[in-house]
Amino acid sequence: MLNVPETRQQQLLAKLASGQQLIAQDLAVEFDVSLDTIRRDIIALEQQGKAQRVRGGAVATAPASPPLQYRVEAPSQAIDAIAARASSLINHADTLLLDGGATVLALAERLQPKPGLLVMTPSPWVAVACQKNGVEVFMLGGQLGVRGGVNVGDTALLATANLYADIAILGACGLDAEFGLSADDLQEAYLKHAMSRAAKNTLVLTSREKIGRRARHRAVAIEDIDCLITDAEAEEVKEFGSSAMEVVHA
Repeated sequence: MLNVPETRQQQLLAKLASGQQLIAQDLAVEFDVSLDTIRRDIIALEQQGKAQRVRGGAVATAPASPPLQYRVEAPSQAIDAIAARASSLINHADTLLLDGGATVLALAERLQPKPGLLVMTPSPWVAVACQKNGVEVFMLGGQLGVRGGVNVGDTALLATANLYADIAILGACGLDAEFGLSADDLQEAYLKHAMSRAAKNTLVLTSREKIGRRARHRAVAIEDIDCLITDAEAEEVKEFGSSAMEVVHA
């Protein structure tokens, strides 16, 4: 049965679903097939959007997040904890570049006005939250993306390229030690990358289920992230131990 590609690929998917990384050389021995056969199976899974190739094998791709409007109706305890921890670490900054997403939105709702504070954002949700609190906002234009609730495209990228911020605060669809910060949407990945480049420091907010996951599009390399704030336990983030990125537990 393992001579049938569909059968092998189903077994590979089962391994990914259990949290295992696919090691091509080990799988070739286990399935008693050639290394090239396993590589073809992995390529087939990647083309189906079910796996992400890495050196020597593959890992699971992160499932796409639902559109933002379905994620902000009932913020989780983890999101509230991450937002509270983040708000205590950014009081010194005068210019913040805020991404979209439920966790960044929760942070925006906690911001309080102070002299000289400006929030720049491509997210209408974040902009309104800041305005409600009396925080000055500079809105980045563009086409409003359905999934992330942020303005994307050339207009947003051009505007971001001409900005400077003390801190860029980004949400995550996935965060992996090798693949870095990733997004479900290609245009949102481009925007996250541009936001990180426009800021002196880059801070990522993400809950534990995004750790070790890879969404479809790489956005920011792990070496370009200065700080991660997460509800994950120390054991869950040990893969980042060799990087210079600071990990703050909410």
